[in-house]
Amino acid sequence: MLKFVNPGGGAIKPAHLQAHKGWTRDLEREDYLVEPWRCHLASGTFLLGPQTLALLGASRNPCGIVDLLRAHDGDDRSIILNILEQATGTPSSFRFSTLVRGRSGQSSPLCCVGNSTLASEVGDGTLQGVFAFPRHAEP
Repeated sequence: MLKFVNPGGGAIKPAHLQAHKGWTRDLEREDYLVEPWRCHLASGTFLLGPQTLALLGASRNPCGIVDLLRAHDGDDRSIILNILEQATGTPSSFRFSTLVRGRSGQSSPLCCVGNSTLASEVGDGTLQGVFAFPRHAEP
């Protein structure tokens, strides 16, 4: 398994393009399916790739934060929410890794690498990045 970050762990740094690129490169070196995602802060909606959407068991795209978090274990939810909340406050690079439970109940690792860009207006900007999971976990 990828030694990217242990499930239930994460990191956030000030906007750091090299960290973001390095984390993404680590995921691409492994046999992981990597899909882009984007969140528009003004609406709070997440646009996910089709495989990520299926892995999370979300039924619609774009989806909301509840749809994004539903498949994660309770302890991981607070870590993810904390990282995303911090990223909406200041331009940041971030990553986290978690286990998600698919429709079958089987746990699969899911990694996220992202960054935030904020406009001058409050609540405007984007979070974007990639979700990655082992190809054997594909729904």
